[in-house]
Amino acid sequence: MVAHRSQILRLPAEVSDVNAVMIDPFATALHGIMRDPPQKGQTVLIVGAGVIGICVLIALRTLGIEARVVVLAKHPFQAELAVQYGADEVLLNSGADWDRQLADILGAKVLKPIFGSPVIQGGADVVYECVGRDQSINDALRFAKSKGKVNLLGVASIPRKVDWTPIWLNELEVKGSFACSTEEYRGERRRTYDVAIDLLRSGKADLTALVTHRFPLDQYRDALATAAGKRKTKAVKVVFEP
Repeated sequence: MVAHRSQILRLPAEVSDVNAVMIDPFATALHGIMRDPPQKGQTVLIVGAGVIGICVLIALRTLGIEARVVVLAKHPFQAELAVQYGADEVLLNSGADWDRQLADILGAKVLKPIFGSPVIQGGADVVYECVGRDQSINDALRFAKSKGKVNLLGVASIPRKVDWTPIWLNELEVKGSFACSTEEYRGERRRTYDVAIDLLRSGKADLTALVTHRFPLDQYRDALATAAGKRKTKAVKVVFEP
């Protein structure tokens, strides 16, 4: 692989190979947070508990942000991982009344209009959408409180069935975040990758639990099937190793 020397970062000995594999998604989460961190005492909702969602949770805790963090997960094994990494509340987005349960957790109310889906009154101060699908974007928008902030980190497909009305009805602040850039960190401007490496080297963050499956390269078919079948395989991050 050809790369310019400015694109190559030397890994310190304190950063294991397994943690090194996770630097890119961790940096993506850091960038989404560090551009506008939640304030002390605020309630944060993370929609999605895949790699990016859990990395957002880890980044919030690693950066010492004193916020209440609620995670909305799809699978039970993801919920267990969210608890392991310090989520205050975790809820599965399944069942007939999960949205009412989430509203209760967030101290919000569910209002049933004459037409259309239930409307949420109240919600989280800051929402991180980490899936990128129509339903997850809808959930992120409707569970943000009035004048709240919604950060879109998930990248999956072009949304086609999103109800955008909460943006103007609740005067939401919506931001997109893609990959990483540079951040203000300890009084200086640094690349997000450098910040991620520093946090891993110091031991403040450990992402090894996210690497759930490893395969030799000649078993790539099994690796892809494992990554695609999360419900059965309980895969978070699948990697190749020599």
